[in-house]
Amino acid sequence: MQLQVFLVAGTHGNEINGIWLFDQWQKSPLLINTHGIKTYQVIGNPEAKKAGKLIKQEKIEINLYYSSFQLRAKNLDENNIIALLKDIRLAIHNTNTKLCINDNVSVASKVGNLIDILHLGQSDAHPDKAKRIIGSDIEIGLSITNENQIDYIPDCVDYIGVGPIYKTNSKDDASEPLGENGLKNIILKTNVPVVAIGGISTTKVSKLFELGVSGVAVISNILNNENHLQNFLSLKKQIYKD
Repeated sequence: MQLQVFLVAGTHGNEINGIWLFDQWQKSPLLINTHGIKTYQVIGNPEAKKAGKLIKQEKIEINLYYSSFQLRAKNLDENNIIALLKDIRLAIHNTNTKLCINDNVSVASKVGNLIDILHLGQSDAHPDKAKRIIGSDIEIGLSITNENQIDYIPDCVDYIGVGPIYKTNSKDDASEPLGENGLKNIILKTNVPVVAIGGISTTKVSKLFELGVSGVAVISNILNNENHLQNFLSLKKQIYKD
């Protein structure tokens, strides 16, 4: 089984930490062995513009680290988002890395093959409507915050982001935690790949994969202190310990 890990720089100032961490991996690629593991980076907003300076660097070996690069840029206008997407696409050219944008159906419909994935929340456009607008070539992810919502997952959805699993401080408007039992119930009731998010510590990762998730999204447990790189290596160790 190929494991999946999302590396997330959040929306409350952590973008700088995430960019620093990415820079450390650029300098020391051997710190990450991607055999058997999918690793995703998510750059948040409003510091996403600063990430543009990073991705413009020549010969970024992003394929060494990430299977998907997700951009969250809620407060940027469409022109700036599209410009940033072009920079990212250039950086990942000739790699296997997929480019994902969060929420913005309008941008997704305008950029065509610049992106590979559109991720939608429950309050965003309905996935079926979004699919009709953006076309069949772009994959769709959908956030799930409670068990009832899985009855309404359209066939066009390629994966679901489920959470929060535990209490989280990374998102001000987060729903009530589902807990491990809630997560397990969702996994058992859907054939769609599940990515767990919300309050996930490195000590919980192995348990989540045992429950059957396809991936995890980790924010504060990696970025909320000075030891960003060590935190990630600890996460990696938990995944591989068995």
